[in-house]
Amino acid sequence: MSHMLAVDVGGTKTLFELSDTDGNVIYKLRLDSQRFESFDLILTAFFEQMPQAYSIDSACIALAGPVSGQYGQVTKLPWKLDASVIEKQFSIKLVTLCNDFEAVGHGIASLQSEDFETLQSGESSHTSPRVVLGAGTGLGQAILIPDNGDWRVFPTEGGHVDFAPLDRTQQLFLEHLQQRHGHVSYDRIVCGSGLVSLYHFLRDYKQIDENNALRLAMVNGDAASAISQFAIEQNDVLANEALEMFVDIYAAQAGNLALTTLARGGVYLVGNILLKNIAKFRAPSFINSFVEKGRMTTLMKQIPVHIVLDDEVGLKGARLLAQKAMYN
Repeated sequence: MSHMLAVDVGGTKTLFELSDTDGNVIYKLRLDSQRFESFDLILTAFFEQMPQAYSIDSACIALAGPVSGQYGQVTKLPWKLDASVIEKQFSIKLVTLCNDFEAVGHGIASLQSEDFETLQSGESSHTSPRVVLGAGTGLGQAILIPDNGDWRVFPTEGGHVDFAPLDRTQQLFLEHLQQRHGHVSYDRIVCGSGLVSLYHFLRDYKQIDENNALRLAMVNGDAASAISQFAIEQNDVLANEALEMFVDIYAAQAGNLALTTLARGGVYLVGNILLKNIAKFRAPSFINSFVEKGRMTTLMKQIPVHIVLDDEVGLKGARLLAQKAMYN
């Protein structure tokens, strides 16, 4: 029996899935990426925790960063990967590297209708591009082009384009970030740490009193998760305003990507930040910010927008790519 390994490498977590060629999952594991200094160390930890040893015929490693051939680098970790070195070091017959959103793009094609929630039906075209984007440690994006009944997936680093503020408050936020970082991209804002930056900026700019319990939760745990929790569950004024501004900026960039590619095939939104805050994305303000493109607003209302409810779509895509590599 042949075996495949799918790996989804993010700046926060890394997911592993070992399966056979029939798609039967043998073993899955999640590890915290930031606990490991290099990819080979986290892969070693995975193999050490497997209940028994398996020979692996094909592995696909999807990573949050640029990939060029057999080389890849995780943008927000000091991890550099070389597929040929991984093959030799871990006795894997074939290792394929890809951008994490390339894997997400392939994974979307494998999902069923119940794995999606539609925010805007639009006028879908099966001969037009699709786009996928999602926030996590950063903002990932990919473009899907129809190709003889299938989809070709092109990863991008489009999350790193310049942030374009839409109002006076966003302009002041941009200036606030420029003083600290110089270049400011959507990737710096539409991510977990970006939500925290928005919270701190609004606290100081608008002089909003901070909830002591929230401040303590941010210090002792995941700050972005704490902000989301207090916004949604307790309707905290400051947390709620930060999260709503975050969602507006997210929607605007989703609209930018859709307009750039004329994605009449649909916009697909993915990621745990989205799923944890799904009520905010369901609110009319998200689609309002998405379509608000001046003279192109009517066109934007024709573009379908979907939420991907499966939080392991990237892992599914990596498994498909590992399987394809075995037979190419």
